[in-house]
Amino acid sequence: MLKNIIYIFSLLLLASCTKSTNTSSIKVVGEMRDVMWKGDLKGKIATDSLNNKKTYGIGPIEFLKGEIVVFEGQTFVSKVIDSVSHQTIKIPSVRAPFFVYSTNSDLKVVELTFDNYSLKEIEEHIDSVYKNYDQPLLIRIDGVFNKMKLHSVNLPEGEQVSSPDEAHQGLTQYDFKNISGSLIGFFSRNHKAVFTHHDSFFHAHFISDDRQVLGHLDELKFNASKMLSAHLVIRSSSVLDSSGCAIETISTFSN
Repeated sequence: MLKNIIYIFSLLLLASCTKSTNTSSIKVVGEMRDVMWKGDLKGKIATDSLNNKKTYGIGPIEFLKGEIVVFEGQTFVSKVIDSVSHQTIKIPSVRAPFFVYSTNSDLKVVELTFDNYSLKEIEEHIDSVYKNYDQPLLIRIDGVFNKMKLHSVNLPEGEQVSSPDEAHQGLTQYDFKNISGSLIGFFSRNHKAVFTHHDSFFHAHFISDDRQVLGHLDELKFNASKMLSAHLVIRSSSVLDSSGCAIETISTFSN
């Protein structure tokens, strides 16, 4: 039985119902717009500071030399080899010019069925289900994906950046089908051009189960009708009700 699993971690923590002390465990270092428009390419954070087992994070390698996934506290990077291949390796640490991460990802499971989803449709569904919730969300999806398009940045040595087009010099895309692994993504309506692109609420990377494939997700499809079985599991921590108390949220996907 094949399964797709979605974990959503709501990054708003509530101490109690009587005292509203909200602490977000999502953190952002640097900003995408500073990289894209100002050419601020130097690393601002080293991932060896994020090595606890509950940490997930994504971003580019400094000077736009590849892509990063921190998965359960372990750092993985991808670098372009040529137009048809890239190398994914686990390393102790790497620096990023902007990086979004969560260090307290205690995720809770709800199992849900679904049919067809694209990357944009996942974003739209999260936006709809959590329409009254304005904090960032960490999303983890595990499973076998029908197809996806990934890219890895690969800025040529010495190139200057003052626009997204210049930042994407050397960027290389790769296509994959029926690949098993994990999507790690961050959703927010309030961080366009900070850790999501200017036209999206969602920024996601992918890492395969065999740790041979990693990159920034451009396109994604998974189709339950082509599997024996498929499930979504949304893991959500506390979301606030009207009184400011933490409540458990169960969401459903449907076409």
